[in-house]
Amino acid sequence: MLKLELKRIFSKKINVFAIGLALILAVIFSGFAVTSNRYVDENGNASTGIMATRKLTDNRRAWKGTLTEDELGKVIEQNKNAVTQSSEENAIYGTTLQPIDDIRGFIISVLTPDAEYDESVLNQITEENVQEFYDTYHKNMEKMAEEYGKTSVQKKYLEKKYNEIKLPVEYESYSSWDTMIMYVETYSIILAIIVGFICAGIFADDFQTKADAVFFSTKYGRTKAVKTKILAGIVTTVMIYCMGIILLSVICFGIMGTSGMNTPYQMYQAYSIYIMSYGQYYLLTVVCGFIASMLAASVSMLVAAKMHTISVAVCIPFFLYCLLPFIGRALSVYTTLFNLIPTILTNVQASVKVPLIYQIGNCVFRQIPLVMVMYTVMAIALLPFIYKSFRRYGNR
Repeated sequence: MLKLELKRIFSKKINVFAIGLALILAVIFSGFAVTSNRYVDENGNASTGIMATRKLTDNRRAWKGTLTEDELGKVIEQNKNAVTQSSEENAIYGTTLQPIDDIRGFIISVLTPDAEYDESVLNQITEENVQEFYDTYHKNMEKMAEEYGKTSVQKKYLEKKYNEIKLPVEYESYSSWDTMIMYVETYSIILAIIVGFICAGIFADDFQTKADAVFFSTKYGRTKAVKTKILAGIVTTVMIYCMGIILLSVICFGIMGTSGMNTPYQMYQAYSIYIMSYGQYYLLTVVCGFIASMLAASVSMLVAAKMHTISVAVCIPFFLYCLLPFIGRALSVYTTLFNLIPTILTNVQASVKVPLIYQIGNCVFRQIPLVMVMYTVMAIALLPFIYKSFRRYGNR
């Protein structure tokens, strides 16, 4: 029965078109991703071709390794020397500043926990400041825990998280991962909308083709057949999401490389409470996108099962992941509520920067894990309601 249901789904022309569109968009997004990084050579010539990211990685390879105080001192010295050079600005950047850009950003992030990005900080650092760099980092962590922890339990939790950061930091150029996280988030929204559209049709098609009477008159029409439809929706979601994400990842990482997979995210956001490498960060983003697609599938199937039409059901994913964020910004007075909406699943990049935590009793949760659990449970919990709504049709 499952094979038959899947055959119905994937033989429908509009569904084939939607899946084809998803795969085409994966290729298009790959093109944008692999050409989005800018590389400047020693002559000051800038390029954004498909090899720009690999050239950028090679340009920064000399700084790969442990960023001890001595290494950081060399970065500060190289940054100061760049100011005194009389060469063309782009040539100076390509040979002197570009190789240390990530590390410069890390130093600024550590020294300005409550301020905007300010490059002038680098020119004010003394040799003594450099030798005390990681001590300063620790002190600022304590201040951040004190500032964002509203209770003693929350403060201890934040302190524990910050203590998980391994110092001194290990560095390797992470440009490909940083780029991919941005594109995979956007692409996951598109996949969620397409999944919602296809899964809504699983329950609406029988009513649109007037085949519902035949379906419900069969032996398993109100039991096993309904369960098979739900299972087909889940399998379809997994297949479409995996095909799209794998295609996007293979193309992009195949061209840009995977340098920086083990580089800690704290290289970019020094005081993030998500202690993870860039590889783990990418996996987190992909898993959140999958939960978003599962939620879109469940809600769309439920609405289609209740209303017997696809028109309203297909709008649900678009509302959840495209319109709801704008409503949240307009109704800023309800910030606490909107910090837990499904949009967080497709906007991980913004959420990992903020030390937002919630406390229930003596248990403290970070925003993203809490949202992941909430909507995974919701997506699963909706399945029995889909079953009941559809099988009761005509029995009232």
